[in-house]
Amino acid sequence: MARRDSLLGQCLAEFFGTLVLVFFGVGIVNAAVLAGVAQGLWQVAAVWGAAVALAVYATGAVSGAHINPAITVALATWRRFPLPRVAPYILAQVAGAFCGSLILYGLFHGLLQHFEAAHNLVRGAPGSELSAMVFGEYFPNPAMLGTTAEAYRQVSLLTAMLAEGIGAAFLATFVFVLTEPRNAGAPRTAVPIFIGLTLALIISIIAPLTQAGINPARDFGPRVLSYLLGWGHIAIPGPRGGFFLVYILSPVMGAVLGSGLYCALVRRHLPEQATSAPAPPEDASPVESGTPTMSDTPKPEPSVILVPCIAKGRAGCEIVQRAVELVADATPEAVIRAPEECPNGRKSLIVAVDASSNCQASSELARCGIKPGAVVSAPTVLAKAGLLRPGVDVRSHIEELAEPLAAAISASLQKWLNTARARRRYSDDMGPVLARFDGLWSKVEALPSPDGAVSEEEKSRVELLARRARNLFVKMDEIVPPGEWSEPHDLFQDAMLCLAYATEGWAAGDADRWEQNMEKARVQIQPLLRRLQP
Repeated sequence: MARRDSLLGQCLAEFFGTLVLVFFGVGIVNAAVLAGVAQGLWQVAAVWGAAVALAVYATGAVSGAHINPAITVALATWRRFPLPRVAPYILAQVAGAFCGSLILYGLFHGLLQHFEAAHNLVRGAPGSELSAMVFGEYFPNPAMLGTTAEAYRQVSLLTAMLAEGIGAAFLATFVFVLTEPRNAGAPRTAVPIFIGLTLALIISIIAPLTQAGINPARDFGPRVLSYLLGWGHIAIPGPRGGFFLVYILSPVMGAVLGSGLYCALVRRHLPEQATSAPAPPEDASPVESGTPTMSDTPKPEPSVILVPCIAKGRAGCEIVQRAVELVADATPEAVIRAPEECPNGRKSLIVAVDASSNCQASSELARCGIKPGAVVSAPTVLAKAGLLRPGVDVRSHIEELAEPLAAAISASLQKWLNTARARRRYSDDMGPVLARFDGLWSKVEALPSPDGAVSEEEKSRVELLARRARNLFVKMDEIVPPGEWSEPHDLFQDAMLCLAYATEGWAAGDADRWEQNMEKARVQIQPLLRRLQP
């Protein structure tokens, strides 16, 4: 996710995301109950899943798309989501849910009145939860099990609390699983879809028991609206009471416990960088003396190591630590490590953020044998922003000062990440081209050194290889346009020409020309493979 600019922007995104979620999710409940359009529970659950995916795609890059107070609290508990942002996020989510349900009432109020008349329902009277359920939620599900005393005996308060808690636990667990940077199996671009699928599966199981709230904002926002529209005590506290325990407390506790169990039982055993292959030492050549091949070129996802406050004990270290946490929360590729946890020669961008000067931080890292890709000096950044003034106690303004420092770190990171991703895309595009080059190279290199006379059959066969090399040289611009990668692009074309010259020398029986051009081809291809490495 990209760096978020302000708390207001994040809250607006949470408001909009939750509004989208409620409009589509509560909307299908309105359509199913009032018009009977849904054919079975799975259809309703699938719409809820799609609503989650759309909301996450729409707002994830701004706020992280929590759209659920239970998820926000779980992230604050286990993933260092800033505590001062928890209450504003939750208020925005509840407001978004209220407004989404208000829009639905404007659309469905005619059908709602007709439904109440057809079923002899009076708002606020016993049994009117059968219509109130299109906004808030009830246990058991009034549309499936009814509103009688017999129905109440089938799903007790404790059962309802367990259902909501367990459902939220599974949802939070898979949110953590799918968004864990070290989980190599997570489908990065499809994470919202799989989170939506998780919710759909949960709804399909527990909806008969509690209507599957799983989300305190989704329940409380529409419930407040139904209270204001005349359902009164049927809405709050509900015909059986306990709405706070079942639909607010239980999902929050379940999400915290579920995600905590995942962190304790699974996450702690994940590899340090699941998305990154071990990198060779910096002085190692990517091409051995034999065949140069792209299959040997590692293609890890971009990764960033943030090293906070190399020189300990400075007053600004708390600001630095907070800024680094904000960046790590907003950047899936980033992890926080102490200097001693940074392996020498690692092919990652190591960013040292210190409360001292760039030189001091670089010196401290050098003592550990680490060469940082960048060093950010907190005093320098904050001084340029005009935030460091004589006599100001920095410890009393940690959050205020951490924001601009985190923005400065993120800005530098974004440039590097964009370059790394562009390199990866170019490497992927080059894959088929270099595979063809590998095939040609292996055939040409397997030729014995010419010793003068060459038969016509051998000459014809090798001349065919030369034509293929020249053809790939010509086709290169069509297959992979050079763009900003003109230098490696030219190097590859030079290597292809050298390969063609080598085969032509072999066909002519010229051993020197053959050997010299093979060596030139090796020299030309090596910088390209280095350039494509992360």
